[in-house]
Amino acid sequence: MHIPVLVDEVSEYLKVAEGRIFFDGTVGLGGHTAAILKASSDNFVYGTDKDGEALKLAKNNLTDFTGRFQFFNTDFKNAASLPVEIDKIDGFLFDLGVSSYQLDRPERGFSYSKPAPLDMRMDNKQELTACEVLNTYSYQALFTIFREYGEIKNPAKILDRIIYQRKNKKIEHSDELKTIIRKIYPRQKAMDPLSRVFQALRIEVNRELEGLEDFFIKLFRKMKAGSRVVIISFHSLEDRIAKSALKKGEDEKVIEILTKKPLTAGQGELAMNARSRSAKLRAGEAPKRGAV
Repeated sequence: MHIPVLVDEVSEYLKVAEGRIFFDGTVGLGGHTAAILKASSDNFVYGTDKDGEALKLAKNNLTDFTGRFQFFNTDFKNAASLPVEIDKIDGFLFDLGVSSYQLDRPERGFSYSKPAPLDMRMDNKQELTACEVLNTYSYQALFTIFREYGEIKNPAKILDRIIYQRKNKKIEHSDELKTIIRKIYPRQKAMDPLSRVFQALRIEVNRELEGLEDFFIKLFRKMKAGSRVVIISFHSLEDRIAKSALKKGEDEKVIEILTKKPLTAGQGELAMNARSRSAKLRAGEAPKRGAV
């Protein structure tokens, strides 16, 4: 089982020791769910994840807690259509982005560290892949994706090379895309265009940001008084949405912000889990009537 990020902070803000009902919107391999269930024998977790393969492994990892969780193979943004009473949930957790399990499996194509097919689907039942995006989207569509999702100010050089390359041969593997970008931009320590292109493709393939802020605001409106929400983001686009949603919820008086600034991993956690370095946690609580 992978190491869940900011688990102590999640446990604190969700008050997991009190014996309650929780919703884990991004189960992954079940690391956070396990921490919640260990905290109290009275805890129960509803969970969702688009990755059916990961959910099967999560269930195996959580056999000690059989009967105390129920998982659904779907996007958490579909929560309203699930047989779950949202207004009965005491704590919500959303650990956004790609999981360690997905990154560590080359065949999934999320990472450029090893040669792999350009896949990047969190839900392998869907048709759209990174290969399809890269080879069929128009120049302007890719320009927009790289600029907005990859935060590359001017991706023209990269796109010119991609368009030229795909006219001669379909770009199907991560090492092919890596070679194209490294010829333009050698290895960089910060703001690496290579990692940003992969991020942009992944977000587009999985529609990660589509409707995300709207989902959070609608959720805040349905949460019962005293219920808490924790959102963990891993890049600025996700964090910006989390921050904006919480601010709008506060303006509507349906959520009270508990973290004026996002929480990050301490030195101890960073030493144990390098991937926690980019994690940011924001939390809120549904107020009692008239409390905000």
